[in-house]
Amino acid sequence: MDKENANKRKLTISTSEEEEEDVEEESESEPEVDCDKWDDDCKIVTTEPKHSVQGYHLMPTCSRNPDENPHKKIKLAPEIRKSLLDVSYKSEFAKSWLKGSEFLRNGTDLMASPFKVCVVDNFLDNSNILGDVRQEFNDVDWNLRSMDLYEFSQSKDLKYLDEHEYITSVYKFLENDVMKWVAEVTGLKLTHISATCSLYNNTDYLLVHDDQRGDRMVAFILYLTNPEGWDENKGGALQLLNKNEDGHPLKVVRNIYPTNNQFVFFQVTNDSYHQVAEVTSFGDTRLSINGWFHTESPPVYESPQFQPYPEGLYGDKIYKQINFDSELSSWICDEYLESDITEDIQEYFEQHSEISLKNFLKQESFNEISLILTSDSLSWVKVGPPNRYCYEVAKTNDLPSVLQRFLQLFQSKQMFTLLQSFTGLEFTEETSSVKFELQKWTPGCYALLGDYDWYDKKQLDLVLYFGCKNNTDVIGARTLYVTVDEEIQDALITLEPEENNLNLIYRDTARFTKYFSKLSRCGCFYTLICSYSE
Repeated sequence: MDKENANKRKLTISTSEEEEEDVEEESESEPEVDCDKWDDDCKIVTTEPKHSVQGYHLMPTCSRNPDENPHKKIKLAPEIRKSLLDVSYKSEFAKSWLKGSEFLRNGTDLMASPFKVCVVDNFLDNSNILGDVRQEFNDVDWNLRSMDLYEFSQSKDLKYLDEHEYITSVYKFLENDVMKWVAEVTGLKLTHISATCSLYNNTDYLLVHDDQRGDRMVAFILYLTNPEGWDENKGGALQLLNKNEDGHPLKVVRNIYPTNNQFVFFQVTNDSYHQVAEVTSFGDTRLSINGWFHTESPPVYESPQFQPYPEGLYGDKIYKQINFDSELSSWICDEYLESDITEDIQEYFEQHSEISLKNFLKQESFNEISLILTSDSLSWVKVGPPNRYCYEVAKTNDLPSVLQRFLQLFQSKQMFTLLQSFTGLEFTEETSSVKFELQKWTPGCYALLGDYDWYDKKQLDLVLYFGCKNNTDVIGARTLYVTVDEEIQDALITLEPEENNLNLIYRDTARFTKYFSKLSRCGCFYTLICSYSE
């Protein structure tokens, strides 16, 4: 054996005399240097009646730097920082967790408000392995997760990624060492784990939710961001929300910005409302391994009762057909009032259940309404709570007269008749009705699916946009019609926020509007949305 291989080879030393002689015989070519020390990452393996030590000699020729000696990389294994395993530390932590009080010690920040969240910096003792995990992220098959609540990339469950050595190593570490440690400091009974890799690029996000599902007990995140740091202007914070008096999420009160080798966890409760803020960095990605520690019996949660905005699309107030002392021709382009055109529209609608009519309003009328919408003469109210909706609607009790008449146009008998000729639906005066909202959309707004009874309320949606001359200036904020639980790549209908387009959709599916990105060039647009019932 040559000297280089002898210095770097792996040794197994046994208590048996015969094996000791073999080792001495094989070590003849080693330098004459006392070598009674071993690397910190060596492991003592106990297999009665023998005891053996596996590792590398701490020799001058055997560098400890894994970049200089690639063989050392094979030996890296994740370990909890030793000071976090101290008995007195864990005891004090457990007392604070039980009391629901804050705990600041040893790089640990246990927050008590708005709910219990623990942030541990420098969680792993040997954080170099996280660099290897980041490298393996390049070979992961990422799935784009895009629905009403989120948009980001995610791997399969880590238990199926055993072809990735370092990811698997971290997964086993979380499954065994970390789950045991969290159970010790929280007193919670944890039984198994589910985990994935997550990647957030620019404009990716995860909106307000509480993680309540099945037997989830503790949510966790291990961040693998760039070691050079992650500053606040990149977005991507884990944001914690407080609650209002009714138990609904209210507003963001804490931001936790990701740091490499940071471990965050919290118990899933009625209070655990959180979100991931939109990532706004073009040069960096938010990387993490995250998931849940589960328990044996699913916890029982209490959901607060939801009361929708009473005068909105989901409230109880409906509007019947009204007499309107103005001709449709004073508002609507003449071509859409011609009988041969309406017949063509109806034929298309009956085949496709939707149609988009460009330049629907006469330009003069459109400009006048647009001017009022952007003025200070309107009062707007925020619609929520944020785990359902986040946008503004105009208060209808004190509108400028021109805007009030414009809204009456869509409640008029003439409009019901015109829509009947467009669609073939029967809008009788006795039974038909309409609900509507005049909405204001700014970056950060969205409308989630929620638990609205979509399938029992088949309606004709009318959607008209103002304020966005070029829809490519808007990132997100598309209105989509999907079957429940369907990925939006297979959305049945997608509406672009293109101004003065009248969109008609026979809705027998669910509807939501995607998050309006803060990176959009368009800073605001307006939507009139009406839902007509036969």
